[in-house]
Amino acid sequence: MNEDFIYLDNAATTWPKPEVVYEAVARCLRESGANPGRASHRMSVAAEWIIGETRALVAGFFGAPSPSHVIFTLNCTDALNMALKGLLRPGDKVVTGPYEHNSVMRPLRHLQTRGVSLRAVDGTQNLTVNLEQFREECRGGAKLVVVSHASNVTGRTQPIREMAEIVHESGGLFLLDAAQTAGKMEIDVRDLGVDLVVAPGHKGLLGPMGVGLLIMSRELDIEPLREGGTGVGSEEEFHPRDLPWALEAGTPNLPGIAGLGAGVKFLRSVGLKAVRAKEAELSALLVQGLERIPGVQVFQGPGGPENGIVSFTIRGCEASVAGTILDQTFAIGVRPGLHCSPDAHKALGTFPQGTIRASFGYFNQPDHVERLVSAIGQIAEESRY
Repeated sequence: MNEDFIYLDNAATTWPKPEVVYEAVARCLRESGANPGRASHRMSVAAEWIIGETRALVAGFFGAPSPSHVIFTLNCTDALNMALKGLLRPGDKVVTGPYEHNSVMRPLRHLQTRGVSLRAVDGTQNLTVNLEQFREECRGGAKLVVVSHASNVTGRTQPIREMAEIVHESGGLFLLDAAQTAGKMEIDVRDLGVDLVVAPGHKGLLGPMGVGLLIMSRELDIEPLREGGTGVGSEEEFHPRDLPWALEAGTPNLPGIAGLGAGVKFLRSVGLKAVRAKEAELSALLVQGLERIPGVQVFQGPGGPENGIVSFTIRGCEASVAGTILDQTFAIGVRPGLHCSPDAHKALGTFPQGTIRASFGYFNQPDHVERLVSAIGQIAEESRY
């Protein structure tokens, strides 16, 4: 961590990365930077080995039935588009939650114009999905449910097992957006009862930008979003239907996949419990400090902060202004605004200004919290006059 600048925007992208991630990316580019699976020479074989090893690592990490059920994508948004547009057809019904990211809502709004029926259920005062309304919508014949495991605004986690049971009782599929929980919480696709999970490589999994994941708990007929070269079945005119190649086309982001693999290995070595405990400690310290400052309002569930995310406002100071002051005066990086989740802010009553979000990662320290609380105290005091 840079001694002068404190980075508290880990819900957007974790930084810094473990040293092993930087090393894996550099080593891949220097030693194995050929097209994987496209040739028989040693560098191509080494590149394909990196892909295969990382695919197997991810499958084990998420409890996928086999490595072939792990699809590498451009990012989490790409994985969501792949799943939503590959599964939904005109006349289908999809149900979603009240706190969803634009990566979910914008593809769904587009599909709505193509004849897909969209229903977004309400939230509760506890910042969770209204399960009774959710149950009724699923009974109405939902083909697919897509819900964020945790809000990127409040960090509040949803009751996924219970929701998945409700979905499956009605014969639907469950797509879990794990953008804020992958690498922070244990996610076993079959144990949770979900059909698909999407995740970014660059957040909790500690990998580089430019690689995401679509993980299936069983084989599903998903229409490919992209088609082209795969390195297998090159004599065929049509794109292969076997996984994972059915959903992967073109040259993959090999350095990103190598870095993702290193990030997963790092997480396995330190343990998700240790990651979660550290972020929980820092979040609790921040909330305790903020609650002592007059004019500061914290937005969280009844059990306190979750997933290293703390959102708050300062009376008399717009979130965007506070974010600029924190950066330019105090050398602290946070994320002000709507966080690409306007529906979540409408549910909170913080639309259109949004909130100030501080989000912790494994490499943050208690003194980072102390500096942020001190800075917020000064901003709040100036804002009262």
